[in-house]
Amino acid sequence: MPSFAGDPRHERLVAVLVPLLRRSCPSGGGGFGGSYELRLAVDEAEALGGMDLIRSAMRKAARSLGWSRLQTFGGLYPQVAVAGVVDRREVPEEFAAVVEDYRLDRMAASAEVISETLKDGRRRAVPGSVFVTTQEFRAAFAAAEGVAG
Repeated sequence: MPSFAGDPRHERLVAVLVPLLRRSCPSGGGGFGGSYELRLAVDEAEALGGMDLIRSAMRKAARSLGWSRLQTFGGLYPQVAVAGVVDRREVPEEFAAVVEDYRLDRMAASAEVISETLKDGRRRAVPGSVFVTTQEFRAAFAAAEGVAG
């Protein structure tokens, strides 16, 4: 994998991703249990610097938050570019219940949104879903560009 040291695109992505990754962790969970996924148009991902750069920025942002064991994933597909990072550290006992409750609450919220959508046919965004995280990322990146540019 190429080095992105000193690449301003990489540094801007890291700066944008750090607070988003931090917010993906459950409140009261000690910074454990976070994950983040983006689904972008292929040309949008290329404009940001490509998948290697995006995944590298995700790794650097996650490590800056102490995610010493993490998993990144992603790739380019015909219609979409996918990139994500997951905190894979063992959750200490004192935070385990909070992290587990957070995961269960997210699953319940997803099920509720799906149920409501099936009832009335109106599409809704699931809190914490990849649709929501991608929109958050786009807004944060645009704001960072406004400051930097």
